[in-house]
Amino acid sequence: MHSISKFLVILVLISISRIVCAVDFPEPKIVKINDRIHVLLGPIQHANKENQGYMVNSTVIVGDKGVILVDPGGSDEVGAYIKKQVKTITEKPVAYVIDTHSHGDHYLGNQAFPEAVIISSEECRDLVIQTGDQWVKLMEDLIGRQLPNTKPVLAGEVYPPKSKTSVEINGVKMVIWVPLGSHTHGDLMIYLPEDKVLISGDILINGVPPTMQDGVVKNWIKVLEDIEQTDANVFVPGHGALMNRKQVRALRASIEKFYADVRNGYLNELSESEIRKTLDLSEWEKLERSYVIGRNINRAYLEIEQDEF
Repeated sequence: MHSISKFLVILVLISISRIVCAVDFPEPKIVKINDRIHVLLGPIQHANKENQGYMVNSTVIVGDKGVILVDPGGSDEVGAYIKKQVKTITEKPVAYVIDTHSHGDHYLGNQAFPEAVIISSEECRDLVIQTGDQWVKLMEDLIGRQLPNTKPVLAGEVYPPKSKTSVEINGVKMVIWVPLGSHTHGDLMIYLPEDKVLISGDILINGVPPTMQDGVVKNWIKVLEDIEQTDANVFVPGHGALMNRKQVRALRASIEKFYADVRNGYLNELSESEIRKTLDLSEWEKLERSYVIGRNINRAYLEIEQDEF
């Protein structure tokens, strides 16, 4: 009887393994910026049954002795899938993983890289401690199944708020830039001065509206102004196609106008619903994920209310 039970357990484990291996993720579009920088452009939709939680851009930076990977995806499975995609670019191992912020679609793939040094901002690590399990549960709800092997993995190397730190990792010079909290309170960007490339996480997005519910909109506008002042000529957003300076400027202008219009409505004693009727949201409404607009109005309204209190 004992051997039969053991056999059944093995069959169950094999079945689970096959189910996991059978996950069919969408293929990323791989964009080569130069010989050492490649971007895996993932789907831009929020996590769903079709993309199985793969919905983020990841950047592969090939160093002398290994890869620096920015944003490893939204589950251990997505991370493993991205790891396979990296192998189509280079045989070098992923030695470092950089998390741009604490939204699970960007960092829950950390678990697929146990051999790598994980880097984030201090505030991102604190937020992962506070909200990591919630993000796993949210991802499960969105894709319609459990992720028993996905656990929040904390960064081992962190950088303080409002800092710019020049480092060299595997022969690659970079600036670890922790700006004012914008998209989230723990945002981190990577600037590669020799390549003139800025990797922004969700501070920059393309083809989707900005998502503001965990952000500070007024800070976000200022950080976008600071980004415009860099000498970067390629900008890697957290979601959507690569951007140029003109597109960065347009994003900043759209957020700035949105914030000013919400503030004007607040100062005229309009309610949130009344303010929405006064806003020209046509540019955001035609984009993927336009359902975040209501949350954006709420976030901006509450922020303005606090500032005016």
